[in-house]
Amino acid sequence: MTLFNKTILAVSITLTLAACGSSDDNNETTPTPPPELSPLPTEKVTIEVGNSNVKALKESHVVTSPDGEETLASIETFKGITYATAERFDHSGVLDMSEEVDAQDFGFACPQLKTTSQPQSEDCLNLNIWRPADLSTDVVLPVYVFIHGGDFEYGAGSEPLIHGDTVVAQGAAEGNPFIAITLNYRLGMLGSHWLKDNQGGNYGLGDQKRALEWVNNNIADFGGDIENITLIGQGAGAMSVGILQQEATEEPMAGEYFTRAIMQSNPAGFDYRSYDQASDFATKITDYQAEMEDIDQVDLKALPLDQLMQVQAKASSALSRIGDWTGLSCVDLDNLVGSGLCLTSKLSGEITPMANLMPFAPYIEYKKPLLGTTIKGYHLTTQPSLDHFTVPTVIGNNTDEANTMGMLPSLTFLIPTIINLISELEPELIEQGDINQNMLTWLADEKNMALVEQEIAQLTADDIKAQVELGDILPSTAYEAIVKFHFGLGNGDTTNALLDLTDFYPNNEGELSGAIANMTQFRMMLNDMLFAGPSRKQARETQENNVDATFYQFGYHASFNVWTYNTEGEDGTVDIGDVIKTISCISGACNGSELPFVFNKPLKLDGSAASVSSKDQALMDKMSRLWFSDALFENYQYNNDSVLIIDEDGIDTFKSDWDSQQPGQDPELRQGRLQGLEDLDLILGYL
Repeated sequence: MTLFNKTILAVSITLTLAACGSSDDNNETTPTPPPELSPLPTEKVTIEVGNSNVKALKESHVVTSPDGEETLASIETFKGITYATAERFDHSGVLDMSEEVDAQDFGFACPQLKTTSQPQSEDCLNLNIWRPADLSTDVVLPVYVFIHGGDFEYGAGSEPLIHGDTVVAQGAAEGNPFIAITLNYRLGMLGSHWLKDNQGGNYGLGDQKRALEWVNNNIADFGGDIENITLIGQGAGAMSVGILQQEATEEPMAGEYFTRAIMQSNPAGFDYRSYDQASDFATKITDYQAEMEDIDQVDLKALPLDQLMQVQAKASSALSRIGDWTGLSCVDLDNLVGSGLCLTSKLSGEITPMANLMPFAPYIEYKKPLLGTTIKGYHLTTQPSLDHFTVPTVIGNNTDEANTMGMLPSLTFLIPTIINLISELEPELIEQGDINQNMLTWLADEKNMALVEQEIAQLTADDIKAQVELGDILPSTAYEAIVKFHFGLGNGDTTNALLDLTDFYPNNEGELSGAIANMTQFRMMLNDMLFAGPSRKQARETQENNVDATFYQFGYHASFNVWTYNTEGEDGTVDIGDVIKTISCISGACNGSELPFVFNKPLKLDGSAASVSSKDQALMDKMSRLWFSDALFENYQYNNDSVLIIDEDGIDTFKSDWDSQQPGQDPELRQGRLQGLEDLDLILGYL
């Protein structure tokens, strides 16, 4: 026998003896680990739902418990169900389910200037449903309806990050079954365009109401409980939830069409456009269209979709927003009298210019003129932040919302760029007089505006990244200019009071440290004034009105960045706003950071895969289970300034006297920064 064969024989005998437990010292067998579970293939099924035969999908999901145990759960997915139809610039009407429904593929996304995972079409009013599989006919399950964000300009219910499959499978596997729904609503100009009629031009809001009406009419046939519907929204979706809670409307929804609410990252301090502002903006859109050859005389309702989106792109460009935000759009050096009248009208007709940062957000339809008939409005008649909530509500925000809120990062970046140009070409304008007014005058010259456009066009993602990573370094006076522009040149009481506080007092921007400190202060100011301060105030006032409220703060810094360098359209041109959001999101919990944790999806906002750490996954497992449970509403109610904190330590922290533990530097803010601002009548005081 060769040495090789002897070795093989010896090894074989050893392994055989070990397997048989022949040793006197060890007679236990080594347990074989269970095989890893794999999901079963997706099945196409036809399901009877009410009076309809619905073609759907039956999917299998591997559910991993927080303890690491794996189980298989089956769910049924209904995609792209049309809930309403509408003609352009008309309000939508709810649809009944037909006898035969094909719900195996996602429907069209609503038209927008960003790329989407699904093709875009005006025929986009569809929704998606996820439920546990093989439900008995007598089952009644809680329902969660999610409204996506995107500044009322982009997004869709079919985007991968907000699919309800994972969370529904978790619930089905663990004894907490429920139904999840996402929906589309019209966006941009198609979703909000001033119209002088009884229902106004807030078409997107009307779409959301029709979706809720459809759910109320049909979800019982899917096994849902129409008396247990939770409406969830993120960003613009959270703003929508706040509006839909209002009672002062011709079509109230809260209490009848949904019974609870979750509002993620609602900029509660946002100042919605007034009726007159919306009318003025519609006129500007007409002016933008007039500048475009071949379509200047065509009714917007008759324009081909691609040309309509070109008009929207012109109206929503960064420079157009700056012009409307600052008043630059009023300035005409050939008509100084008209410019003055325009600026006077702007300052007197708006509380703040914030709405120009999100130009296609809903507008307030109510108007009481000095003479004539009052326009009552239909969907939105008062500022939502001045109302308390009408159903049990969870409201909160991320700790670094200001980094990514709407177009604001672009504006705070571009204004210093403009001031730098002026410093190089006409430094005397920076050194003397009011920088705000001098900037407007300088930009009113078409040659100067062309220089700015050229400067912006030459920027690359790396250029933007380099400047932002240096802390948005600003030349002298830029910090004060941006603060005053943000709250409005006619709202000096608020800006002066803020800038007089030690926490927000302007630092010397002649040095790098001062410029960086000013931008840090500016972001903190926006987080306090737009997000945390108003949300905390509403939670307290709601609880005082005997409606349960929970206030949370999400401050967990994930190992991955939920934002990526998105591009605009098919050409792939760099979008300054998206680049800045991507960079700004590196250092904190920015807008949208909580979404992967809510839906337990290791994905970024654009649907691409994210590499998550074990710590990330542990929080995803825990937060996604809490979010879709009664415990979120019952165990963390706002009393004694008690706040649900989700941070590096996880989700177990429930802090009382929360604000007092983050005092400001100024004597007025030392008992708590947010309460101090509120006591000074600065939180929502400008409204």
